Amino acid sequence: MATWLDRTDFARYALIPEELLPAWEGSEADDVIDEYVSALRMAGRDILTLGAEPLSVTWLAEPLTFARWCYADDDTGLLPAVHAATTADGWKDILSLELGGRYVLADAAYEAGRILGSLRDAQQPAEALRVELSPGRYRVQSLIIDPDPRTQFMLERLMPE
Repeated sequence: MATWLDRTDFARYALIPEELLPAWEGSEADDVIDEYVSALRMAGRDILTLGAEPLSVTWLAEPLTFARWCYADDDTGLLPAVHAATTADGWKDILSLELGGRYVLADAAYEAGRILGSLRDAQQPAEALRVELSPGRYRVQSLIIDPDPRTQFMLERLMPE
């Protein structure tokens, strides 16, 4: 089972470079709240945002894919469905951005103190996930998958260019 960030109150997540996290104020992504996938720049770094709907999200490192939970009884079939979707038609190119290094995925409206506290406190439900990426340019592609009639996930994968 994956570790899920259990829905954002503000309908957006940000993939924040770890070295920029101490300066994160929680208002940086305000201009992209209505976008499903977007990017912004901070201190010369690209920051990926996922938003528009307050869906739970997880990071799947091996397929370099963010999955957002639209509806499902559980996530037991998620990874096989994501792997099956890798060759599916229908992936939409959204944007390209430069990524690399250590990141934290968290609710974009949370301030640095709350995000850092969540990373330190393993006893509480996760409010942030660590993501590590090889340096390079990535194309972000989106696809909605329906592994069965009662299950739907929204995927955003990072494709090295």
